[in-house]
Amino acid sequence: AMADRDEDEVEEEEEVVRKGDDAKAHKELNKLGGGDEQVREVDTAKAEGALSQLASQEQAEMEAKLARERELAKVKIDKADVDLIIAEMEVDEVRAERVLREHNGEAIAALRFLVHEDTQIVRK
Repeated sequence: AMADRDEDEVEEEEEVVRKGDDAKAHKELNKLGGGDEQVREVDTAKAEGALSQLASQEQAEMEAKLARERELAKVKIDKADVDLIIAEMEVDEVRAERVLREHNGEAIAALRFLVHEDTQIVRK
């Protein structure tokens, strides 16, 4: 079955994380590969270590983001300020509230931020 597939398909499959039967087949191939099996085992351990480090890093980032969201949610904002920002900056309510919260409910600071951001970004 392998022989009649084109090269690209085979390469794509190798990029997919191996699970179950694939992993078994991979081990068998490694045995056929000879003496460098040890090296491959070490690399796998290294890769797994790196992955779990990455996972806990992502977890920490997620928790930091959630904590930040909770902080922002506590900020008192005035509906009139939200309306003002929507009118002045042509942003939607979600964006207006967000920026207002990020600037401790201070409309002037929020507007200043949006004006500055507006000049930075070239609108597509």
